[in-house]
Formats: sequence, C-alpha cells, structure tokens
Amino acid sequence: MQMGVSQSNRRSISNARQIRSYAELQEQLHRDLLTQHPEWIDSDGNCPRCDEYDRRLAELIAIFQSANEQPVNKTAKKATMNAAIAA
Repeated sequence: MQMGVSQSNRRSISNARQIRSYAELQEQLHRDLLTQHPEWIDSDGNCPRCDEYDRRLAELIAIFQSANEQPVNKTAKKATMNAAIAA
C-alpha cells in the first residue's frame, strides 16, 4: 500500500530533531534534498542543483539576518523580505 503525502510529512515532522541554528537548517535541508532527489547526484558524487539550493538559502538567510539587525521601517523590511522570497 502506498503511503499518502500527508502521512509521509507527518512521519518526517515527528522524526525530525530540533534545529537550533541556520547552519543546522542548511545541513538538514542539504541532506533531505540528497535523500529525496538521488537523480540530482552526478556520477562523481556532486550535486550542482543541491549546491544551488544551498547558495540561495544562504543568500536568503543573510538578507533576513541583515533586515532584522538594521533599524528599518516595517514597510521597507517587508518589501525586502518579499523581494528575497520572490527571487
């Protein structure tokens, strides 16, 4: 019997460990991408698509961190975050 997506997601969430830092989040997402998409892995073991996801996540984290550190009015902060997500 094939497991439904919602059951699979619930199992992943219930088995997930607490992530305490952005570095741990990046590592977990990288491992999950490799597990979920073995077809993305080249014959030499590299995963260019995973590397691109890692790079983009690092950019987004940097944008959100800098937006939270700088005193910016709420409208400008929201526009920066929305632009980062849309990119």
